[in-house]
Amino acid sequence: MDHLKGMSLRVEARRELKSLLVSLMMFGEGETARKLQQMGENFQLSQMAAVRLAEVTISNDTINEYAHTLEQYTRKVRDEMHDSEALSWRVKVFLSNE
Repeated sequence: MDHLKGMSLRVEARRELKSLLVSLMMFGEGETARKLQQMGENFQLSQMAAVRLAEVTISNDTINEYAHTLEQYTRKVRDEMHDSEALSWRVKVFLSNE
């Protein structure tokens, strides 16, 4: 569990990621920036979902293999975290394309 939590994007990493995205945009590399943002967001949401899934499955004696999947938890986290501070590093211009 601690290993999963330790993989989260720290404040400094989120700040650097946003800076990189803005720099890519300034140099006309919008498509590269969009792909990087998508990969960063997928990583962050998957990491957060993995932590939640681990917390739930550790506390249960039985596991529902249909309800306790990373995909299910990733969707839940995406819905809950859409406008959260944790995802504030994203460049807004790419959010309208989702």
